Amino acid sequence: MIARLFIISGIVLFISCKSTKQSDSEKFPMVMMERTACMGSCPACVFNVYPDGSATYEGKSDVALIGNYATTLSTEQLDILKNSFEEADFFKFANVYSANVTDLPTTFIYYNNGKESLKITDYYGAPEPLKGLEAKVVSFIEALSWEKQ
Repeated sequence: MIARLFIISGIVLFISCKSTKQSDSEKFPMVMMERTACMGSCPACVFNVYPDGSATYEGKSDVALIGNYATTLSTEQLDILKNSFEEADFFKFANVYSANVTDLPTTFIYYNNGKESLKITDYYGAPEPLKGLEAKVVSFIEALSWEKQ
């Protein structure tokens, strides 16, 4: 009887540990984009998409949605987003685009395709293909159906 209890406890412990590891990896975003505020009226928000298709959005200022929102992307939507990064050749960009100027917003954009990842800081002087990708991601975000959290 006691042996059975130990075996069952061990199985439950093993399963719960395995589930925790899986959920931790799902919590790490596949795509992240953050736009910071400036002294004027610059949109400030944070957008995350996770490998399971869940997405979060936090609107901070000068955006249509203020507060915390969530949605789930379809497989097709996930593919569209991934393709945007691949078509822009995301991993060929530099890590930082900056200059000695003040009062500009910063865009942080991150992508992880499962093999490699890159986080870019875009403060000033980013090339047009990166600016185009950022605009595409913003359009993508705005087209989603968000649920207030």
